[in-house]
Amino acid sequence: MNKIALTSFILLLYCVSFGQVVHDTVHYMPLKNYLKNNKKPLTKEDSLKITYIGNDTLIRIDNYKRPKGVSVPYEYKDSIFLNYYIKTAFRIKNDSTDRKSTMKYWKDDIRIFFADGITKRNRKNFMSFAKNIGSQVDSLNIYEVNSLEKSNYVIYSVTDYEYEQKLRKSKTSDFYLYWNKRNQITKCSIKINTETFFNDSLVQSELKKYFVQTLGYFTLLSDFSCESYFSNCYSPEKKLTPLDIELLRYHYSYGICKGTTLETFQENHRHAKEVLKKSNQKMYFFHPSE
Repeated sequence: MNKIALTSFILLLYCVSFGQVVHDTVHYMPLKNYLKNNKKPLTKEDSLKITYIGNDTLIRIDNYKRPKGVSVPYEYKDSIFLNYYIKTAFRIKNDSTDRKSTMKYWKDDIRIFFADGITKRNRKNFMSFAKNIGSQVDSLNIYEVNSLEKSNYVIYSVTDYEYEQKLRKSKTSDFYLYWNKRNQITKCSIKINTETFFNDSLVQSELKKYFVQTLGYFTLLSDFSCESYFSNCYSPEKKLTPLDIELLRYHYSYGICKGTTLETFQENHRHAKEVLKKSNQKMYFFHPSE
């Protein structure tokens, strides 16, 4: 459960490791987290610090200093949208109960390097598509670089040097992602089989499909219309649908916590919606400076 802060008018959900609530200058932590961290029985003095908000039992933490950071309004979404988002961002199958799966995202700028096997025409078409996404999605900066050393995103073909050894045995087009302990994507490679996808139109379709997937290690689903880039059905008429853009905007919105497990994501929404329903307080996510 992520850190949570509450004032008389504002609830702050802290996007870090443990749950904690702040009431003006008074700070609270969920009792279960407090007991887990301290591993001591509660004293009589401790029991006097306990309070309740909704279904949560909290304990006051004295002498707490909030870290530097920024607060962003909580972004409410209905259950239908969240169902789409959870399935694709957390890679959840219909019969899955894995609440420990995590969402992945880019923290740094996406710096793209093209190998010689990608034609100038296809580079131009791809960058136009990528920049269009970047212009519509906050916190997502995408641009081309002219050297491998400056890049964190490599696009190459089967005729090029094998830039990603994890893809060396792949006979089809594919991608490979790396991420850190915070679930921030740090590196990506896309390998295109230009023997199978032998013309510009086919190459461009493959590049766009993989690019959208690699913006969050999204899984493709049958739930979406075939024209959507989040759909797993083939269509030569793929386009960025309004729902595609909404999903990407939400994924990169700071109105939610980043890099969390599904369990934490759902817990944060439960807390936020509960407080909105019961007290109509203004909601914020707090993102500490890294």
